[in-house]
Formats: sequence, structure tokens, C-alpha cells
Amino acid sequence: MKIRVIIPVSTEKWTDAVAEAAKRSLRPDTEVEIMHLQHGPEAIQSEYNEARAAGHVLPLAKGAGGAGCQAVIIWCFSDPGLAAAREITRLPVLGIGETSQVFALMTADRIGIITTLDHSVNRIKRKIAARGLTARIPVVRPLNIPVLEYDNDEKVSAGILETARLMMETDRVEALILGCGALVGMRERLEEAFALPVIEPGPLTLKQAEVMVDLGLSHSKRSFMEPLPVVEH
Repeated sequence: MKIRVIIPVSTEKWTDAVAEAAKRSLRPDTEVEIMHLQHGPEAIQSEYNEARAAGHVLPLAKGAGGAGCQAVIIWCFSDPGLAAAREITRLPVLGIGETSQVFALMTADRIGIITTLDHSVNRIKRKIAARGLTARIPVVRPLNIPVLEYDNDEKVSAGILETARLMMETDRVEALILGCGALVGMRERLEEAFALPVIEPGPLTLKQAEVMVDLGLSHSKRSFMEPLPVVEH
């Protein structure tokens, strides 16, 4: 099995972390092809960044089958271009945002998301509402640390522990989702500190892709129809 992982930013900053997550999460016979954008934003922290990245994601998703891949993962909690990618390929295409949110429903009744910045809160809430999940995922709180600073382990650890504590004590959440693909290696610390389920979207989505390929499942072409031909200028 071969899975194409698209990191939808124009930097290789996260490639090693994603490769390590794949090594920990997947069977030894599953190959992962990691790609990033040649053009576009270095981080996705707004609707504008997401829209700019989506167009660059699509050709990488469309070409995955020709490269021998059986599934595609968009490694960003914003899921840029997810629905459009499903329209242009029959391979299962998974976004780590959608996958983690749906999976989290099995872990608790009241779920919270730790996101990056204030800019991302309403954007994530709109996606949750569109999926009909607001009643179960009512809380989104930001770290207010820019994504490109997530390699500052001490700063991120302190921020995420304090944010999680606030969400437990004030918002009464019963499980947490790490709302950024760059928040790697934090799940164990949070689970140890607070004894509640913590969903790390990237590794979870890698396993879900493996399961979908094993079961021969993909998205419905009645939901994600092939685009009709139109003239483009």
C-alpha cells in the first residue's frame, strides 16, 4: 500500500515530523510519499491562506493514482481543497481535520479543539457547523502561537498545557483534539497531565487511510461528482 501525504504549505519544515509519525503509526509494508507545495503560503492560519493553498493541493491529489498511490491525505487541520480533491479522483482522500473531528465523537460527549491563533477560531467553528458537529464539539480555543514557531518545544508545551487546563476547568471538555498538523508529540503529555482522550489528527488519519484501503472504501461519487467540463481562460 502507498499513501500520498500532501503537506499543503510551501516549506519542508514539517516533512521529518510527518515521516516519523508515519513510521510510528503504520504497518511496515505501507509506504508513505510526502509532498509539499512548490508555491503558496508557508502556513495556513486564515481563510485567505487556505484558499491560496487549495489550488496547489489539487494537482498533487489528482496525480496520486498515476504515481501508484491508493489513498491521499491532506495534512492540515483546515483540509484545504478536500471536497474538490474528492471530485477529481476516485482514491480515498482524507483531511486530518474532518477525520479527527468525526473520530473524536467516539471518545466523549463534549469535545474541545486547541487551535493556533484567534484568526482560526471562527474558521474552524464554521467547518464544525457545516458538518453538524457543533453540539458535540462546542469549544475552540487558540494557543496564540504562530504555526512557524511550533518548533519551540518549551513555548508550545507550556501554552498547550495551560490552554488544556483552561478548557477542562472552564469549558468542561471531556476530550481534546489538537487542531493543527504541526502539533506533533503533544498527545502523550496532555494525556498524562489530564487523564483524558487526546486526538492527534495526523497519525489517526494515516491509520484511517490504511483501513479504508484495506476495506476497499472511498468517497461516494454521488456526493463528490466529477466536475463538468467548462471553458477556462
